[in-house]
Amino acid sequence: MHRLVKRPIEMAITSTPVSWMTRRRVRGKRLILAYHGIIPDGETPAGETALFIPQREFARHLDALAAEADVAPLDRLDEPGDGRPRVAITFDDGYRGAVTVGVQELAARSLPATIFVAPARLNDHVFWWDALLYRGSTLNEKAREHALTQLGGIDERVRAWAFKGGFVARHNVPAYARTATHGELTAALSYPALTFGSHTWSHPNLATLGIAEILVEVSRSRDWLRKEFGKRAIDWLAYPYGLSSVQASVAAAHASYVGAVGIEGGWHRAIEVSPFARPRFSIGSGLSVAGLRARLHGAVLS
Repeated sequence: MHRLVKRPIEMAITSTPVSWMTRRRVRGKRLILAYHGIIPDGETPAGETALFIPQREFARHLDALAAEADVAPLDRLDEPGDGRPRVAITFDDGYRGAVTVGVQELAARSLPATIFVAPARLNDHVFWWDALLYRGSTLNEKAREHALTQLGGIDERVRAWAFKGGFVARHNVPAYARTATHGELTAALSYPALTFGSHTWSHPNLATLGIAEILVEVSRSRDWLRKEFGKRAIDWLAYPYGLSSVQASVAAAHASYVGAVGIEGGWHRAIEVSPFARPRFSIGSGLSVAGLRARLHGAVLS
C-alpha cells in the first residue's frame, strides 16, 4: 500500500473509538519486536537499507512504546503485565548502531531489550548482504535464494560465489553498519536493562545444516556468551535469517535454550505456540509510528 494512503489509514484505526474495540484482540497475547540496525543522527543510509532505521525514528518508536505498551524483558515476557499490550524489544546481528546509539535511546526511556549476537561475526564485520547491497546495489530474489539455500547463508561461501559471479561487494560501509566489538558490547551492559541472546556462532541458515552442525552453532555461541557476560546472557536463540527446521528446534532444546524466535508473525499466546517457534514482528525502515501504534492497539495482528 502506498505510504501516502497507508499512514492516514493507520492513524484512523488507532483513534480512540476504534482502539477501544481492537485492544480486546490482543488481550493476554504477547508481541516480540525485531529491530536490526540503527542509523545515528547525521549519517546516511547504507547496507541493506530495509534493515536500518534512523535514530530519530527509533526514538519515536520508543516514545510510543513507553506511552502505550508494557515493555518487558524478553525472558520475562510471559509474566503477568500491567494490563497494557505486553511487548519485548529485540535486535538481531549486533550492529554497532544498535549497540551504541540504540542502547542510548533505550536507556533514556528505561526500556529493556535483548540483542542477539553471533560471536564469530563481531568486531567490525560487514555482513554479506550489506556488502552486496551497499548504496543502491541490487541482488535479485534468485540470487538471494541461492545464497540462503545452496550456500547456506554462510558468509565466506556467499562472498566467494559473489566474487566469481561478478557481483560488486563493498566493505567500506559506515561504522554503524558494521558489527560491534567485544568492548562495545561490554560497555553497553552498563545499562542494566540490556541482555544478550544467541544468534548462533557464525550466522548460517540452520535449515540447511545437519543436527550435529546445528548443535555446534547453538551451543558454542551460548557458551561464549555465558562466559563473557554471565547472567546478562539469556538462554534465548534467534534463528539466523528467521529460518529454522525441526532439527534446529530439537537442537535448541537439547542445548538448554528456553526459547527461540523467528522473524515473522506478530501477536500470539505463548501457550499456543512452541517455545522454539515464537513469532516476532520484524520492523523495517518503512514502518511509521502510526503503523507501530496500529499493531500495539491490535488493529493489525501481524
